[in-house]
Amino acid sequence: MKVIFLDFDGVLNSRNFVRDNFSGGVIIDPSRLELIKFIVDKTNAKIVLTTSWREHWEKEGGNIICEEINNFFADFDLEIFDKTPDLEDRESEIEAWLVQCDEDIESFVVLDDMFLSSDLLKDHFVLTSNLRNGIDEDDALKAIEILNR
Repeated sequence: MKVIFLDFDGVLNSRNFVRDNFSGGVIIDPSRLELIKFIVDKTNAKIVLTTSWREHWEKEGGNIICEEINNFFADFDLEIFDKTPDLEDRESEIEAWLVQCDEDIESFVVLDDMFLSSDLLKDHFVLTSNLRNGIDEDDALKAIEILNR
């Protein structure tokens, strides 16, 4: 199985998009989600949430924010596979998820606007533009390269 560890803020949205479009609730730029769809189509990867928004998401659904997140993804024929546990920092959350996963992990990529420096993640990491633009086409191509190594 290939896995995309996905953050939202700074990856699926940008400072300008939030400023121009925020009216409450989850905010995701469809043009950024289109790039996630491109990655999934090219790699067959599963999406695992690392974003702080994951606290509102459950596999079974059930709350308004969870449904809003699922609807954004469904609009692009995407679904969320899982989320990382809530631990002290993003790196340890990703590492814990990898250890606990019942599936054979072929490859993974981490998409985040926050620099992550652990040895385990360094060759699997794509740093997006820190809220300026979110994920861009070059980031998506790099993610595909990492997943298809």
